[in-house]
Amino acid sequence: MDSQSSMYPAGHIKYAFEMHMASNEEISLEYGHTNVTKLVLKKENPSDEYDPKWLMTIHFGPVSSIEEVDETGNEIKDDIFNILSFALNTKIVKINRVGHGLTPRPGEGAICHGFLPVPGGEIKMKVGCPNLSNSDIQEVQDYILRSNSSQHQTFNRLYSYAIGTDEPVVQFLILYLILYEINRNQAAIDRQIMALEPNTPQSISTHTRQPETIYTRLRNEITHRINSDPETTRVEIINNQDNFKKIVHDTLKQMV
Repeated sequence: MDSQSSMYPAGHIKYAFEMHMASNEEISLEYGHTNVTKLVLKKENPSDEYDPKWLMTIHFGPVSSIEEVDETGNEIKDDIFNILSFALNTKIVKINRVGHGLTPRPGEGAICHGFLPVPGGEIKMKVGCPNLSNSDIQEVQDYILRSNSSQHQTFNRLYSYAIGTDEPVVQFLILYLILYEINRNQAAIDRQIMALEPNTPQSISTHTRQPETIYTRLRNEITHRINSDPETTRVEIINNQDNFKKIVHDTLKQMV
């Protein structure tokens, strides 16, 4: 049997995950990987707008084995979920592989396996899920096809990790780190912040005697200014977190 005839015509790998978005439709996306034919996203229970459970299936072209399906899927899944999290600006959690399979070669039966759910407790609560619009889906698609450099992948990963944490100070510091990696110094960060949000509060730095934005001040209170009150800084971070997240998100969108 030659190498071409020994290939399976196609394969797939499926992941379960949770995100607080709603859609009644199956969503098909291009990815751009040489052997990925499409990504398919769908809610497990489309009729329940409060249910955050989703499935993503990565479909492949010809593959040599189920091991190749697993290896390729596991290589690219983090990048896909990071892009999805950034493009929709939403937290994605509880990612688990739940199945994989191969399209059989002529004369063979299908190879398809499911996986048992990961054991663990679960707390159920009702949280509203905004509906995915056509423009949301198009934005995801556009960002998938444009965000293919190693730098974009790094920033997607950092942003996804930041908004995925429930600790506000950790989230804030990671978001500030993203701006620092782009601008390399605090003065440039503040110029960029003011260009995006001219009404951002500023004060005079006790260290440089120069104006600094509220975000740079809060960052410095955490990392440099030991006389600041940690709880007061934390409360200020929480009160300004949404605005800062938007600034970082807008900054990254401009880079793509």
